[in-house]
Amino acid sequence: MNISLRQLRAFLGVAASGNFTRTAQRLHLSQAGLSATIRELESQLNTRLFERTTRAVVLTEAGRVFLPAAELVERELSAAAARLRDMGRQEGAALRLAFTPLMAANVVPETMRRFLADHPQVEVEIIAGSPLEIQQLVETGEADAAFGAFFSKVSGLVRKALAPSGLLAVYAPGSYAPVPSAKGRKDTTWEILRDQPYVALTEDSPIHQLAEEALFKHQINIGRRIAVQHLDTALGLAEQGFGIAIIPEFSQSACARYAVEHRVISPAVTFDFCYVMRAGAPRPDTLTEFTEVFKAVMATRT
Repeated sequence: MNISLRQLRAFLGVAASGNFTRTAQRLHLSQAGLSATIRELESQLNTRLFERTTRAVVLTEAGRVFLPAAELVERELSAAAARLRDMGRQEGAALRLAFTPLMAANVVPETMRRFLADHPQVEVEIIAGSPLEIQQLVETGEADAAFGAFFSKVSGLVRKALAPSGLLAVYAPGSYAPVPSAKGRKDTTWEILRDQPYVALTEDSPIHQLAEEALFKHQINIGRRIAVQHLDTALGLAEQGFGIAIIPEFSQSACARYAVEHRVISPAVTFDFCYVMRAGAPRPDTLTEFTEVFKAVMATRT
């Protein structure tokens, strides 16, 4: 018998959620990959662990018997792996860092170039995902730190601000008329969105939450809404004239890759771009130095 930690996490995830789709998303697997992992485990144990119906996924009697042992083993293995990772990170030999896709594509490459010039011995692994996904990687100890716009405080995580940011309206040149807050200003008010098509981020995005609050506060009714998960998708749709996208000001460097116009929105909605890490986890000097380089590169892109 050769049961892996990957199989245990898949089993525990489905047992907790009762849903293969949600578990696959949380574990960053395809649904087919998750199903194959469960089948492998069932084959090794020579028993079925789940009853699958059209409405639910529930544990079989064998699954209920196996559950406490799986929880214990997964907890012990995860804790041991985290301790070993922390030992390596204290030495500064490796960093595993998570970013939202736009930052990973637009700020991280230059940060890596500068950082590795001074620390060629450090191995850096970069992971990209949604704010929720990368935050969960830090919670589980699978990443040293995650960089993004995180508004909610999460037990067990500490949040450190890197740079303040506002919001930008982004749109195809000539498609929409900005409404400056004062004569001669190069900004726009929220009025630019009144009755206009809006390229919005999905509801789990912190930027979506800020934009929705501002639209409500200023009593702006929008036209057609298109919801997308990633900022790059929003920029691509804005470029093609599908609507006005709202993105964080710290991401404006990405606008150069698209044929779009962008304006800072007034009144300003400010928030901090930050990074999160586990409370009590060692913070190696290399992580501190990486964040300083990242912060410096961000300053050149806004």
